[in-house]
Amino acid sequence: MKNGGFTLEELGRNLVDLAMTEDVIRRRATALLPVAGREERELKVLGKVSRLAMDFDAGDPAVTRGTSGAFDVAIPYALTVRVETEGEAEATVHQLTATVALRITPRPCAPLGIFLDIVEPAADSVLFADPPVSTRDYLRGRLEEEVRRELLRLVRARLADSHAERIVDLEGPLVRALGLDLDARDAPPPSRLRGASVQPSGAAVRRGAPSSEPDMQLRLFGNTMPIQVWTARPDGQLNFVNKAVLDYFDRTEAQIIGEGWLAMLHPDDVPRTVATWTRSLETGQPYETEFRLLRASDQTYREHVVSALPQRDAAGNIVLWIGGTTDVAELRRAEAALRRSEARYRLFAEASNEGIWFWNIREDTTEWSDRMLGIIGVRREAWGGTFMSFFERVHPDDRSALQAALKAHLEERRPFEAELRIRHENGEYRVIFTRGMAEWDEKGVPFQMAGGATDITEQKRHQAMLQERREIIEQQQEAIRALSTPIIEVWKGVLTMPVLGVLDEQRSQQMMEVLLDAVARTRCRHAIIDLTGVSALDAATADHVLKLIDAVAMLGAQGIVVGIRPEVAQTVVSLGLDLSNIKTLSNLREGLRFAMQSSGVTVERRRRRRARREGADDAPAPLSERGG
Repeated sequence: MKNGGFTLEELGRNLVDLAMTEDVIRRRATALLPVAGREERELKVLGKVSRLAMDFDAGDPAVTRGTSGAFDVAIPYALTVRVETEGEAEATVHQLTATVALRITPRPCAPLGIFLDIVEPAADSVLFADPPVSTRDYLRGRLEEEVRRELLRLVRARLADSHAERIVDLEGPLVRALGLDLDARDAPPPSRLRGASVQPSGAAVRRGAPSSEPDMQLRLFGNTMPIQVWTARPDGQLNFVNKAVLDYFDRTEAQIIGEGWLAMLHPDDVPRTVATWTRSLETGQPYETEFRLLRASDQTYREHVVSALPQRDAAGNIVLWIGGTTDVAELRRAEAALRRSEARYRLFAEASNEGIWFWNIREDTTEWSDRMLGIIGVRREAWGGTFMSFFERVHPDDRSALQAALKAHLEERRPFEAELRIRHENGEYRVIFTRGMAEWDEKGVPFQMAGGATDITEQKRHQAMLQERREIIEQQQEAIRALSTPIIEVWKGVLTMPVLGVLDEQRSQQMMEVLLDAVARTRCRHAIIDLTGVSALDAATADHVLKLIDAVAMLGAQGIVVGIRPEVAQTVVSLGLDLSNIKTLSNLREGLRFAMQSSGVTVERRRRRRARREGADDAPAPLSERGG
């Protein structure tokens, strides 16, 4: 005690040490956060709607005391999640184990008590037990995120409603600790002990008459801070700088207070800085500006952000300015680098004519570049910004393939690329090709994905048109081939192939394909190759004709060559080709007669029979049939 009372610091420290134990924090946490019961909600996974029924069961908190007087509280939860997905007959049930991690810092408050200051729980404060490898898939990750979000919502809502319940009354423990008797008439109530009340946040001076000099508490506090802290009198004259300022500028406190900031300030920044500081001194408004200061270690001017707030007495008069100065040179460089990177990114996106998209899987939000929005003709303010906003625009026939491609990428990490149709704002479907890549956390759960998309509608139209023209050309080529190598069945079991024009190697190959196919199909006994219309024949082609005759023979038919012209015959002789094994005749008629005779048909007998039939028709009728 000092002068019959405690200082605020001593009182708060003693109260926390006396009353705050792990058991007290455990009981308070259990009372503050009774999150249990059932919650139901919908979840959309890759375009499929699932209904979630979540049963929460909270366990006993585990409490550990931190080094700075705070307590780390871990509240376990056993969760049963039932998932009913559209299109699936049976529901799936998942058992999850989660832990909500909180940081509780007891701090004194007035009247006598301690306020349990609970840090706002962050998204990563809900930790899940590692699942078995077989269940570590994309769906489980989405379920965990939904449960994480729901737990955080319930915890935050409970904390927001429990502000009054987080105050622990310490009047009884304090009385026992001080050995005071509340029944004694001359004993002042503990809540009125001098120094127990909280001083105004702006109080920077000791009790009594206002002073513009910093007290020892402020000096001690300022010198422990890593940032540059300073104070100034109401007229703007510096009267204190902390150790961080002295180290940064390599000066003594007396030098800096005597010289002020102008000795370290960049000459170009002096007029603006002086004008801003003067305006704050005249108006009493907070002081905020940026300037460059000379760092002693490398004698370079570096960007700084400075701000100062006026401290006033009960009458409203400024008694002190408390300020802070921060070196932001590295931050500015990082910001400049980020701006350059963003500019390069925009330039690349615009130059490549490719739409860029980003999907935050945990929050189920999407971001699209201007080009991506232009592909489907939608305004940014009209864009839904979720995965479902995109999925609903995909053509119904393409959705299952998109879901399968995403599932394979997110669960099996296969490369993701897809070609799909997406509905334009005008109602037509545009064909896009998209590819992307996800990022997975340390548990193997994907949490974000990015990629690009290209409008290939016109390209697909050109491809379809080219394919149609290619089919027409192939049909025409087939017709031309049929005309250039016609196959005629001149008699039962006899085929003939008339050849016209120049016979080159390519055409000879075509002849072989067509003729062999016809021989095999009709099972003919003779194949006549009529060369009457061929005026020229080279060695390779002649050799090919010989091979054609051999191939026909292998199929069980006899090849006959007819109509060899004199010049062709001369070429064959000059080339020294052996035609002794090939049946050659002068013309098609002789060839046909040979084929028919080989088949057992006597052409002369048929001719005589026909002649007799024609002669009978011309003979005079019997007398009995004549008139008269």
